[in-house]
Amino acid sequence: MSILRRLTQQLTSAASRPYVRLAVLSAAAAAAAYGIGSVLPMVSAVVAGVTALIAVRPTLHASMQEALRQVLGVVIGAAVAFGSLEMVGFSVVSLFVALVVCFVAAAWLGLGEDGATAVAVTVVLVVGPHFSTEAIEARLSGVVVGSLVALLTSHFIRPGTPQGRALADVVDEADRTARLLAAIAEGLSHSGGRVPVATVQAWLTQAQDMLARIVSARHAAEDAVAGARWSPLIDPQEAAAVLEQVRITEGTAVTLVSICRELRTAAARDEPLSAELADSLAGVLRATADAIGKQSEYAREHPAETLSEVTGPVGLARRSRTDAAVHVRHLEDTRPLLLGGSLLRDAEKITELLTWR
Repeated sequence: MSILRRLTQQLTSAASRPYVRLAVLSAAAAAAAYGIGSVLPMVSAVVAGVTALIAVRPTLHASMQEALRQVLGVVIGAAVAFGSLEMVGFSVVSLFVALVVCFVAAAWLGLGEDGATAVAVTVVLVVGPHFSTEAIEARLSGVVVGSLVALLTSHFIRPGTPQGRALADVVDEADRTARLLAAIAEGLSHSGGRVPVATVQAWLTQAQDMLARIVSARHAAEDAVAGARWSPLIDPQEAAAVLEQVRITEGTAVTLVSICRELRTAAARDEPLSAELADSLAGVLRATADAIGKQSEYAREHPAETLSEVTGPVGLARRSRTDAAVHVRHLEDTRPLLLGGSLLRDAEKITELLTWR
């Protein structure tokens, strides 16, 4: 029974992975398009299946772009090939001309190298053997059928909207950022300013991993903003707000990486802070972490919603920085002075990101 349960869990976990969903649904789309083409008159089943396989994308708006470009590219290539047929008859030369025009059209449509090759493959299928007016009509119909099936399939590959997925990802990373900053504050306070190099290195690695995931979320948010022109499921204003939220969180993560690097340099040089200063700076970082968490909480419902500059966690963060600045100004050693001032400035950068409108 336990083996069956474990196998079920593994299958469920595999099915939830984006790549597995893409593979299964792409295969299903190609098979469905081929089946539809087989039963409809004047539709090439092979072209329909290939087009569906090529045009399926992880998001609906990306599939809409690909399908439209596929149809336009194939129509242009087939039209040129048909013109060549009427003028000189079907030959390798006419096919060559059609493919060259296909690549030119793909460059004009902004498909890139991979997209141009995909359209060229479809054009070969459309204008290939037994080239005739009837064959072109059947194969172009296959392109249309395959594109429509790909559109329908792409809608189910990833649940939710692109901006919704990007927002969920980036808010999760903002929460992780707040927790890491709070952990750094606790580490400074409990160690009396003598944090081991290995501990600081672990903090830096975590911060860099978070930043990499946030950059990935930014790419998804930018894609959603661009896709708003293609998909009726994407609200342009919501997508823009999510992108702004991603930028806020990315700026916070960049600053956190800077904090970790400064602490690692100090730890490697064995330049500890005094226990009193470490405790004061820990209070600043703790209050800043609370501000990040509060903004993240707002962002779940209202992306890019900023905090009040004088009340709540931001006000507490400002007061804690003022108190810590008093300790920093009385330092005589240059390096602890520079480190303390740099950490205070980094904390101020984060609160500016959270309050800027």
